[in-house]
Amino acid sequence: MSEKTKRAPSKRGSVPTQGQAAFATGNSPCEKELKMFDISNLAVNSTATVELESPTGDPLVNQDGEALTVTVYGPGSKQFQKASGTRNRAILEYVRKGGKKMKEDEQRELDAEFLAACTVSFNGFGYKDLTGVEMFKAAYLDPAIGFISEQVNKAIGDWANFTK
Repeated sequence: MSEKTKRAPSKRGSVPTQGQAAFATGNSPCEKELKMFDISNLAVNSTATVELESPTGDPLVNQDGEALTVTVYGPGSKQFQKASGTRNRAILEYVRKGGKKMKEDEQRELDAEFLAACTVSFNGFGYKDLTGVEMFKAAYLDPAIGFISEQVNKAIGDWANFTK
């Protein structure tokens, strides 16, 4: 290094680098008052309830006037993570086998399986005489009520819907 280009003095270790947390040493009066914010306080709920609307935007209600809702697992839940992983592996497998664009019905099937795996319950309604995951998947596959799967799919991907 030449005399003209001198490095600026540095205090190695005085500022945390990326990926490191800054912890107080407790040696000064100022540091004793410093309390680290626990980021886990920002954790989201694992489930949320989606209030369904008609295609015109009116709230959907059953014959008793009760709101029709769907309770779903969100992006911060293990169930969502598992379903997402399953869907991603299926897409990668399709591409790996040389598929360029998934057929419409294959994509709808995959999306319905994902939504069904992330659904806790239908509230205030059912679908035909089916129950559980079979009912969820069949309802999400029904093009005549496709507005429901679209609403659930939109809501499930929005972290804000799962805030505490």
